[in-house]
Amino acid sequence: SLFCVTFFSVATRALGFLLKIYLSRKMSTELLGSYQVAMGVFGVLMTFVSSGIPVVLSRSVSYYYGKKDKQAISSIVASGLIITGVICCTMSVIILVFPQLLSHFFTSTASTEMILILLPGLIFSSVYEVLRGALWGQKKFFAISFTEFLEQVARVIIIVILFETTFCKYSLTNKTALSLTLACIISTLVVIIIYIKTGGKISSPKREFKGLLKTSTPITAVRTLSSAFSSVIAILIPIKLMDFGYSSSEALSEFGIIMGMTFPLILVPSTLIGSLAVTVIPSISEQTKNIDDGKLKDVSVLKSKINFVINVTIIFSCILLPIFLSLGVPICKFVFKNEKAGVYLTASACLMLPLGLSQITTSVLNAIGLELKSLKNYIFSAILLILSVVILPKFYGTYSLIIGYFLMSTSSAILNILMLKKRKIVDFSFLKNALLMLIISAICTGSSYFTFMIFTGSFLALILSITIATALMFGLIYLLNISNIKVIIFDKKNSYV
Repeated sequence: SLFCVTFFSVATRALGFLLKIYLSRKMSTELLGSYQVAMGVFGVLMTFVSSGIPVVLSRSVSYYYGKKDKQAISSIVASGLIITGVICCTMSVIILVFPQLLSHFFTSTASTEMILILLPGLIFSSVYEVLRGALWGQKKFFAISFTEFLEQVARVIIIVILFETTFCKYSLTNKTALSLTLACIISTLVVIIIYIKTGGKISSPKREFKGLLKTSTPITAVRTLSSAFSSVIAILIPIKLMDFGYSSSEALSEFGIIMGMTFPLILVPSTLIGSLAVTVIPSISEQTKNIDDGKLKDVSVLKSKINFVINVTIIFSCILLPIFLSLGVPICKFVFKNEKAGVYLTASACLMLPLGLSQITTSVLNAIGLELKSLKNYIFSAILLILSVVILPKFYGTYSLIIGYFLMSTSSAILNILMLKKRKIVDFSFLKNALLMLIISAICTGSSYFTFMIFTGSFLALILSITIATALMFGLIYLLNISNIKVIIFDKKNSYV
């Protein structure tokens, strides 16, 4: 199941990355900045509508699926559809009636127009997320991964048609928004068919409505705050840059480079970590609905699974570290034809490990019923990001965003791990693996850099350097048996995934 999810996740992210390259070459960095700002706000709307519901729903479905309680599953799915539907429709009506509310926050009218085009996609996505959560809880990983991949394929095809033909008179930014809306509609229709074909039903929501609403609220708050902070950053960074001498166009351009080119590369490991979470988190949820209630099936199994996902996350987070540290500039010059994106990539490579640990430990806390604890950790950590963006642009410009995300993710990871340690379900053995991975990364960074220099910085040198660094990385991980990797690979009886 892990291989299946990872394969589709990597393929989906690869298509998304190719789409980023296509957009970066079709749109100016200023338009790319407007697009990133609009997507930040859309992300807030999307997470507010449904983010907490799928997580709690999948956890509850996993629990009821183990007990073979089909009535409870159909009831909680109906509850999820009602909650997300009401919230989504209410928000959409408000935005359609009062679009000027958005205009107050954007420096570009293009961003407002994009949000209005994205509203139908928001409505369909709310249905998609609920049914996806139900399929996730029943461990139908292929169905989840396939629909996500299909959505990305549909979006790539639609956007190429819109950009390369003249029948649609929309601007480039509006065409980009329209492609996402149409892709969301297609993927939602597909997941509805899959849910019905696999025996999924809907019944009276009375049994599960209040419980789902109560339990999902903290997670929704965490993820909505996360998206809200991203939107605040998207609005705040250009404004702060303008305060220190940048024009509006230059500020949006800088933001477009770092968020539209650099960060998609930095977030590549999150694809692998997301696949890991999708396959392992349901089995963690099966052990307890809330760990603080003291009702655990098997604490040793729970501890084993949590330590497993943390250790594997460390490997996933560091795989690309040597490549980005040593070859950030030539990679971005080749991919995006933008040298500055590469400078930012090298500077932000250090983000990948804390981001990965924050991502997986937040998922674990949510899986064992500690949503409120996770919310508190996130709020504290996000404050560090906001302070960085407010205070540091005067001294570090756009780099203040990288510093802020590093402080936020590091703080979040540490607080989450301490909470798991307090409940005696994680140990600090992963620190040894983290240290070994950083040492290996340093060795691979040096080898990659010198290979590139020896072959005079040609394209062949870039490919050769990446190949050598990757082979050396995997070879050392295997030889040193980082995170007990030999058992993970060869022990067919392991019960982690």
